[in-house]
Amino acid sequence: MPMFSKRRRLVLLLVVVTVAAAILIHHRLAAPAVRPGSYLLLHIHGDYPEEAPPDLLGRLIGRGAPTMAELISALHVAALDARIAGAVVRVGPLEIGWAKAEDLRSALAALRAAGKKVHAVMEHEAVAANKEYFLASAANRVYLSPAATAPLAGLASRFLFLGGVWEKLDVEMHVEKIREYKTLGDMLQNKSMSPYHREMATSLLDSISARLISAIAEARHLDRNRVEAIIDDAPVTGEEFVAAGLADGVRYASEVIRQDAANAPTVDLEEYRKVTAASVGHPPTHRIAVVYGVGAIAVGESGGSAARGRIMGSETVVQAFREAQDNEEVKAIVFRVDSPGGSALASDLIWRATREAREKKPVIVSMSDLAASGGYYIAAGADRILAQPTTLTGSIGVVFARPNIEGLLRRLGIATETIARGKYARINDITTPVSADLRAKMVAQMDHIYAQFVDRVARSRNLPPERVDAIGRGRVWTGSQAAENGLVDELGGFLEAIDAAKAATGIPKDAEVQLVFYPRRKTLAERLAEALATRLLPPFAAELRAALALSPFARPGVLALMPEEIVIQ
Repeated sequence: MPMFSKRRRLVLLLVVVTVAAAILIHHRLAAPAVRPGSYLLLHIHGDYPEEAPPDLLGRLIGRGAPTMAELISALHVAALDARIAGAVVRVGPLEIGWAKAEDLRSALAALRAAGKKVHAVMEHEAVAANKEYFLASAANRVYLSPAATAPLAGLASRFLFLGGVWEKLDVEMHVEKIREYKTLGDMLQNKSMSPYHREMATSLLDSISARLISAIAEARHLDRNRVEAIIDDAPVTGEEFVAAGLADGVRYASEVIRQDAANAPTVDLEEYRKVTAASVGHPPTHRIAVVYGVGAIAVGESGGSAARGRIMGSETVVQAFREAQDNEEVKAIVFRVDSPGGSALASDLIWRATREAREKKPVIVSMSDLAASGGYYIAAGADRILAQPTTLTGSIGVVFARPNIEGLLRRLGIATETIARGKYARINDITTPVSADLRAKMVAQMDHIYAQFVDRVARSRNLPPERVDAIGRGRVWTGSQAAENGLVDELGGFLEAIDAAKAATGIPKDAEVQLVFYPRRKTLAERLAEALATRLLPPFAAELRAALALSPFARPGVLALMPEEIVIQ
């Protein structure tokens, strides 16, 4: 009996603590008081991950940079908010790709289109700031901070070739690729670019450079030839930017607030992230699911580490699609893809999940920076595919590499012996050369995978297999080129994908929708419960889980601000 009382006291204490914590969180995360005529202050720099927003407790403890969805959502809400007169955006060094920069640029342009004044201040100190200026150019007025250097020097692509390394290490690197544009094989085996690699790399660079030039020309009301001449001149200082017509002055952000915004009240993005469209008079009318497919594709569950990077596990993503399609309140699914590819089997399992989801509700793909190889495979099954002009996609092809390290081991005084049964039992033995028979077997496997890849794309995109093969062959395309080739339906980003999902379900374009994110992040409370229940307090596991279940922030959907949902148009 005393032990039972002790347990009950522990459970009661946990309930009291969690409820008190929930009250504190609700107070600290309450939406800020925004005064009429306010300017939103943003510092856009670094990286913005593609993942579900954190839960309430995660927002409180690990504020950090917002996710892409949170940042775009905040800008969208600001466009709806009559209290917001404009924004001052400090632009620092970016660690995102061109397509993400396009998404943020589009969000700033939408803010302008809503009648808000947008002022950008370049705060950059590096050898090149092409992407940063591309983003800043969406503003009504562009300034450079007095000490900033932001060379607009044009784009360059650099490639690494490891062919010479293997010779020095006495390693034979055997590479097979399908087809000629699958340049990962070139990087592993060659010492320089093949003609096909050079053709593709030149085409990609030309496409992205053309997008950069046209965006600057349109934003700054300059002739394209003039922009090209300015880039060749590579202006560096603020004064040079102003003289070239690229900037409107040299000012600190505080001076922009004082002069351009006439000392208007301000609200930081960190605080403004708590504001929702519903709180400014635009409640959502429907729900749309967002399923994330981020990272290298592998069989199993999603995860990752600093060494391996993000891993998109097929089991996790397939389960996410099942939950989204079975959620009766969800009208459509937006599949946000940011992946360089990976396992063919895992890619096919995810592709199949998109096809099954299509039978219940529309599936719209929104491509981020990269949706190539397996990243395109998993996207191909959707009803509609959207990509930014600068998204890298396509790469319909297969590559296989196997080293023979027998020579390296011999150098190190290491000997190996293998006993095998079966003609091809040593297919994965990296201490033997690849025989002609073994090569033929590997190529046959790759041909099968490639044929299946082509078939999946052909069926999903309603294209003849011969056409898919012609635009496949391992070749990477920009979003603009992919749209011309029929691999992409429409150019646009995350916001446009939401609009496409609305259109597919008959939701009015100007209606607000609530986004439900999958795979759902485990809340900090859930992770804490698991850790305590399995490691620290096994005798009280059941009581502990029951106590934490009573906590409002352990139950998504109960509180007004929900971890898996962001309101966006």
